[in-house]
Amino acid sequence: MLHLRGLLSLVPLVAAAAPGSAQSVDDRLEDEWYLPVAGGCRLYVRELGRGADTVGVLHGGFGADHSYLLPGFRPLFDRYHFVFYDQRASLRSPCPDSTASVAAHAEDLEQLRIALGLSRMKLAAHSMGTFLAMTYLERHPDRVANLALLGAIPPHTPTTGEDSALVSASQEAFTKFRQRPEIAAAKAKEGLPLTGDVSPKLATRRWRIDFTGANVFHVDRWKQMVGGQVFYNPRAGSAASRTMPKSYDFRPVLTGHRCKVAVILGDHDLVDMGAARHRRWIASAPSVTLVIIRDAGHNLWMDSPQEFTKALGRALSSDAGPCR
Repeated sequence: MLHLRGLLSLVPLVAAAAPGSAQSVDDRLEDEWYLPVAGGCRLYVRELGRGADTVGVLHGGFGADHSYLLPGFRPLFDRYHFVFYDQRASLRSPCPDSTASVAAHAEDLEQLRIALGLSRMKLAAHSMGTFLAMTYLERHPDRVANLALLGAIPPHTPTTGEDSALVSASQEAFTKFRQRPEIAAAKAKEGLPLTGDVSPKLATRRWRIDFTGANVFHVDRWKQMVGGQVFYNPRAGSAASRTMPKSYDFRPVLTGHRCKVAVILGDHDLVDMGAARHRRWIASAPSVTLVIIRDAGHNLWMDSPQEFTKALGRALSSDAGPCR
């Protein structure tokens, strides 16, 4: 059985270009700065967008950087003020790898909230960032407003035989997903052999196709995957992953949260293929909204940009008034 941490080694470590958008994300740059945090570390913070509501954004990884998320959030820059940051020991946030832990990441997020002068902060998190967001919510429930969990980690470890069966079924489906003929066809179109030595340029191209095939339903969009293979610190990722509890259950804090909680997934997300585990727990959590986007993977904004923008905008909106 493939462990969750093994699956998450496949999460986005590169940036993805926005389909059909020529505008640079820097066109809406409000500020970039460094936040000193514990351990003599500094977090790189990047503010984008000019909306009235501030939203903290947690990238996946652990050990990755924030840039791969920018294309997915760009369409909402007029509605929200997004605060992106690289987690400690990630690409732009210098820090000893050994200091990366779930607890340290959660405290860093709290220091960011304080530095921003927010009593409550809306959060949008992707992939392993959703585990951090749920951890932060559990520790600081009164400091979180709306919570959007994208490509979310299921909020509890398997507790029943049925849970374990769903995990096994998801992993089996993901194995088949990575072997689908569209991936080989994309390589063939580029004249790439499936295996064997090729030039560094072609080896990178083959990697990009494989990586897209794991994270995106429409593998023919592999050219939107940019950034190479280095926007990731595996040592920091491993250090933080080792501090994850062997068992956890965030369902009580999610269902009891006073503000909006939304889970947004592709139906071919590597974390929960078919979203069976999320469907199961949310069936008894009427306060949590589940949005499943058809024919979309872990980087669901690459597959269905308009549906993703619509779902994320609704999740972050205050149309229903303040938190109950």
